[in-house]
Amino acid sequence: MTSPIHLEDGAPWRQRFRCNTLSSVYVAPENPSRGIVHGNLDGPQRRFYAWDIPTGGLRTLTQPDETPSYAWLGPAGDFLYFLQDEKGSELGHIARLPYAGGPPVDLTPQLPNYTLRGFDISHDGTCLAFDAVYENRYWFYCLELYADGSFSPPRLVYSDSQETWACHLSHDGSLLAVKSTMRAPQSRRYTTLVFDTASGERVAELWDGADYSVEPVQFSPLAGDDRLLATTTAGGALQPLLWDPRTGDRCDLAMPSAKGSALPLDWSPDGNKILVQTKTDHHQGLFVFDLAESDLLPLQHLPGTFRGRSGTFHTGTSASFFAPDDTVWAQWSDASHPPRLLSLTATDPPTPVLPPTDCPQGQPWRSVTFPSSDGVSVQAWLGLPSGGDASEGPFPTVLHVHGGPSGAVSNNFDATSQAWLDHGFAFLTVNYRGSTGFGREFQEKINGDVGHWELEDMLAARRWLIDQGIAHPDRILLEGGSYGGFLTVWALSQAPDHWAGGVAPVAIVDWTLNYEDSSAAMKGWAHMIFDGTPQQKPELYRSRSPLTHAAAIQAPLMIFQGQHDSRATPRQMKRFARTMEELNKDFTLFWLDSGHGFGTAATAERIQEAHLKFAYRVLGLIEPDVD
Repeated sequence: MTSPIHLEDGAPWRQRFRCNTLSSVYVAPENPSRGIVHGNLDGPQRRFYAWDIPTGGLRTLTQPDETPSYAWLGPAGDFLYFLQDEKGSELGHIARLPYAGGPPVDLTPQLPNYTLRGFDISHDGTCLAFDAVYENRYWFYCLELYADGSFSPPRLVYSDSQETWACHLSHDGSLLAVKSTMRAPQSRRYTTLVFDTASGERVAELWDGADYSVEPVQFSPLAGDDRLLATTTAGGALQPLLWDPRTGDRCDLAMPSAKGSALPLDWSPDGNKILVQTKTDHHQGLFVFDLAESDLLPLQHLPGTFRGRSGTFHTGTSASFFAPDDTVWAQWSDASHPPRLLSLTATDPPTPVLPPTDCPQGQPWRSVTFPSSDGVSVQAWLGLPSGGDASEGPFPTVLHVHGGPSGAVSNNFDATSQAWLDHGFAFLTVNYRGSTGFGREFQEKINGDVGHWELEDMLAARRWLIDQGIAHPDRILLEGGSYGGFLTVWALSQAPDHWAGGVAPVAIVDWTLNYEDSSAAMKGWAHMIFDGTPQQKPELYRSRSPLTHAAAIQAPLMIFQGQHDSRATPRQMKRFARTMEELNKDFTLFWLDSGHGFGTAATAERIQEAHLKFAYRVLGLIEPDVD
C-alpha cells in the first residue's frame, strides 16, 4: 500500500538528501599527503575540502556559492583547478586557487567563454593542457606552469571541427593524447591521436578500424616512459592495451579471466600494476593487473558500484585509484548505502578511509531483464517498497530513464529512488537502447533514429511491470532528467494513454531550438546523434521534438528547468510552456537559478518533494498543494 506522504522534517527520505555525502576524491600524484574531497560533509551544501591525508583532517576550500561541479588538484598539491562559470552554465574559463587558500585566478582571460571537454597536468607539474569547445570547434591548448607560481598564455596545439575529447599528458608534458571521431564521426567511434605539445606536430595515431574505438586513458607515471595506457573494442568487449606513440610498439593486455568489459582506471606510481574495473550487465569487479606477471588479482569487496576515473576530463587519481600506502582506495555504493571511500586489498575485507556517513539505509535493487519489441534483451534495476516482492503488488510505479544517453545505471545509491520506495512506490530504472556497456550495436542503435528504440524499450518495460503484477496499467509515472527528460516528454506524446504522468527535470523538448542555443559541445553531440544538423535534417529534428506533438500529451507533466543551462536550454522550454498553456494542458514548470544540475542537495530535496506531491495528486491519492 502507498503510505501517506511524509513531509515531516525528520523523514528518512529527507535525511538521505541531507546526510553527509561523498561526491569525489582526488589525491595529488606527486604529493600523496594532500588530497581534495567534494561533498556535503559538514552541512547540506556541497563544497570542496582540502584533505590532509596523514591526519584525516578536512578544511573548507570553497564556499557553496563558489563551488564548481568538478575540480582537480595539481600534481604537487599546490593549486585547485576548476572551470569558473556562471551559476552552473558550464561556459567559462579555467581558474585556480591556492591549496592554502586565497582568491581564484583566471588562467585564460584572453579566450572567449568555452565548455571544457578535457583537462590534465603533467606529472612533473610543468604543463597544463585543456580542450576548450567554442565557435563550433574543439581547441586544444597548453600552458606552461612555472615553479614560482606564474604561468604562460595558452598555446594552441590542435583544433578540429569533429568531436575531439579528453587530454592526457606524458610525464614531462611533451606529448598530448586525445580521442577523435575524425575517422567515424556519425558512429562516434574514436581514434587516438598524439601530438607534440611544443610544435603541434602529430606524432602518431592509433586506430583499429572504423568498426571500433581506441581511447586514451593515461600515460605512464614514470619519467622517461612515454607509453600510453588505452582501450580498444576491437576484441568485442572493452580491453586495455599499452602503446608507445614514439616507437609504435603495442601490447594488448589479455585478461581471459575477466568477465565482460575490462576498463583500466589507474596506473600504479611504480609503473608495475594497473587497476582494472570489470563490468557485466549487472555486476562490477575491481582487480589489480600485474604487468610483469600478466596476472589479474581480484580485490575483496561487496557487490555494488565503483566510481571509476573521470577520464573525459582528467588523467590521474580519482574515485578509485592506487593509494599512497599501495592499497587501492575505491569509492563504492549500492542502492541501499550512500557512497563511501574504502581501502581494498586482495586478502582483507574493505575498511573505510573516510568516516562513513550516518544515513538511513534504503531498499535494495535487483537486476531484471525483459525482451523489447524486436526481441533484444533490455536490462533494468528494480526496487520494491519495504523489501516487498511482486506478489504484494500492484504498486504505484515510477519508470525511470537515465540521461546521456551514453552511460548506464548500475547498482548505486540514489536518494530520489529511495524517496519513491519509502512512499510505497515500485521503482524501475531502464538501460534502454543507447546505453553503454551492452555492446556496440545496442549503444549505436539510436543514432540517426532518436527516440524510436528508446521508446520501444520503455514500452517493453511497462509491459513487463504489468505482466509481473508489479504495476497497475493506470498508475505508472515516468521520470527522467536531461536526455531522460526528453524521453519522458517524448513518451507522453507518443504513447499518451500509457502513463499517469511525468516528471522531467532539465528536459530537451525542441531539438532545433536547443541546437541553436546550446554550447558548441552540445551542437557536436546533436550532429552525431541525428547524423546531421537541423539544416541538414530539418524534418528529423522537427518530428523527434516533443514540442511538435504537444497536442497529443494527455497526462500531467511537471518540469524543473535551469535558467543558465547550456545543454537543455531555456528558450525551447519557454516555447513549450506557451504551447502547453495555449492547449490548456496540465503542465507545471519551475525555473531554477542554475545550469544543468540542481546545484545543491537542498534544491534536489525540494524538487523531490514537489515530485511526490505531484504523484499523489495525479494518482488521486491525496490533493496537496505544491509550494
